[in-house]
Amino acid sequence: MGAAARIKLPRAVSKPAIGAYVSYFQVDLGDVDPAAHQAGYDSFDAFFTRRLRRGARPLDRAAAAIVSPCDGLLREVAQIREGLTIDAKGHPLSLGELLADEALACRFDGGYATTIYLHPRDYHRVHAPCDALAEQVTLVPGRLLPVTDAALDRRPELFTINERLIHVLDTMHGQIAVVMIAAFGVGHMSCAYRHLTPHPSEIQRVDCAPPPRLRKGDELGVFHLGSTVVLVTERGTRPLIEQTPSKVRLGQTILQGSGKP
Repeated sequence: MGAAARIKLPRAVSKPAIGAYVSYFQVDLGDVDPAAHQAGYDSFDAFFTRRLRRGARPLDRAAAAIVSPCDGLLREVAQIREGLTIDAKGHPLSLGELLADEALACRFDGGYATTIYLHPRDYHRVHAPCDALAEQVTLVPGRLLPVTDAALDRRPELFTINERLIHVLDTMHGQIAVVMIAAFGVGHMSCAYRHLTPHPSEIQRVDCAPPPRLRKGDELGVFHLGSTVVLVTERGTRPLIEQTPSKVRLGQTILQGSGKP
């Protein structure tokens, strides 16, 4: 599906095809960069990874605000319990397996894991939730199983089975991990600040030296067809959205930061 999405199409084919997708999924084109949309898209992937127009997602610039890294449906905010497990749909999920790093997982004991599902209609670029240094990025090979509610009910461990792109950020609120999780049809995720070989046979872990300095809202990566993001924060952060599921948008404050160096 990913390969098909990247096939270059004549405008006479791509325009009606994309128009049908927009109509079916009720995509809000008012958020799209108007110059890019007017020029048209030479592939479905180019449309799916479309950029927003300037000002479409105002960011909460307050230092204590940790914002949503993407548009989507906030499914769950789960505290990371002793033993480094997360409640996923009522079932324990190993944070060490999710991050593919047991030592890193220990940093988040007592913190929170915030899960955001990206619908096919959503904007599919993922951004820094606060000012940060990108210390490490890891691409974990895995499956491409669906991550719908029904699929998670059947297999709550899906997030630790599917392919994952993990951004480890050093911030004033401690370390933050932004985990991009692939799904059915999502055969490609790309990193905005480091080149990674897609679909590695083994874990591909890159220590960034020197670490790129990112401002809140800078791009971390792109889903080429969409899936799920899990935002993992240390103890001392506090969730601000109590009702789940809840629709969130890039730049909206979802956690109060600890403010520790």
